[in-house]
Amino acid sequence: MKVEYERSGCKQFFKKHKNEVKIIKDCIASALTVQVETGMSKVKRAASERVNGACVYECRVNLKKTGSARVAFIVDDESQITVMYISSTLQKDAFTHLLERNLKENHYSA
Repeated sequence: MKVEYERSGCKQFFKKHKNEVKIIKDCIASALTVQVETGMSKVKRAASERVNGACVYECRVNLKKTGSARVAFIVDDESQITVMYISSTLQKDAFTHLLERNLKENHYSA
């Protein structure tokens, strides 16, 4: 499964953890691939808005030395995952607020 990262929502997190970017990307790709392949049992809807007609989902991912993070993503036809936003904010409602603000700032929602 191919995993891509939306620059506008991931740049700040990767900049903060610039020495662990490869490890973080590997952890996220592995966790999201497992979730999609096993029916997304630990995944919830992240925002009420849709991005390009797709639902935005979120889940918590363990990033080894970096700690845990919440990741918002969309799934395109079961073969591609696009990570829309990454944050170390673990509380669901605070994460959703940050995500929706990011989506509006980047013109993904009305």
